[in-house]
Amino acid sequence: MIAGLLAVLGAMAAEGQVRWEALSPEQQIVLAGLEAGWNDLPANRQERLAAGSRRWSEMDENARAAAQQGFRRWQEIPPERRAQIREQFQRYQAMTPEEQARVRESFQRFRELSPEQQQRMRERWQRLTPGQRERLRERRLQRQRAKP
Repeated sequence: MIAGLLAVLGAMAAEGQVRWEALSPEQQIVLAGLEAGWNDLPANRQERLAAGSRRWSEMDENARAAAQQGFRRWQEIPPERRAQIREQFQRYQAMTPEEQARVRESFQRFRELSPEQQQRMRERWQRLTPGQRERLRERRLQRQRAKP
């Protein structure tokens, strides 16, 4: 029986599962609410949680407070909007480093506009259809790629 259990545990570890016992005591404290269902979580979720709990353990109080505030804000965002944000982030991650730099520069220029100018730009964007928005994105990307 013990040999069978060890074989199963070994197979699970081989599949990338993170054993609860392999977590540090600090990680176990952070993830205590998940202990009962830990073995039922997919391996990639366990890995992300373990990495996150490790980062959490290394944060000072100010960083933790900021992270908690950010998490609360994220939870307040409607699910549809969160899906849009994830999609935008995936598009950003797929860009070349040069394209990412241009996006950051454009965002910085936007932030430097007056609140009234920002609002006018948002309103113009909202009036565009999804197709118009996509064509605008493509034209901007093509212009950015053409720049030396």
